[in-house]
Amino acid sequence: MKKRIAILSTCLVIAGITSACGTQSTSSSSQATSPTTQTATSNSQTSTSDQPTEIKIDMNEFSYSMGDIKVKAGEKIHFVLTNSGKVEHDINNDELKLDKDVQPGKTETLDWTAPSKTGTYQIICDKPGHKEKGMTLNLIVE
Repeated sequence: MKKRIAILSTCLVIAGITSACGTQSTSSSSQATSPTTQTATSNSQTSTSDQPTEIKIDMNEFSYSMGDIKVKAGEKIHFVLTNSGKVEHDINNDELKLDKDVQPGKTETLDWTAPSKTGTYQIICDKPGHKEKGMTLNLIVE
């Protein structure tokens, strides 16, 4: 009788171990990945996933919070544009088909895809006199 109990106990232990080893957690595969973010303090981050790279730009009289922005050719970009100034501002580049106006005190978003052609492109605020007062930045496509 003791022998049967010992064998039965051994079988239960083995079954438990086998069951535990066969179980896989799927919680990590269901987590969404967040976009990479560029801010005024970081000007060269790019996304390493299929998620768009988020680029935050603050606009005021008469500057952008960022200098150069570096992106990869064909990269998806999610711009978050905040106008902390007292007059309307925008980001604009006709060649890149990039144009978004932002009213004073408002935040707007713009989803955009970088061109496949590498190079440096100038983004300006095309409101009268703003570019001339220094409201420009470079978008570098690598």
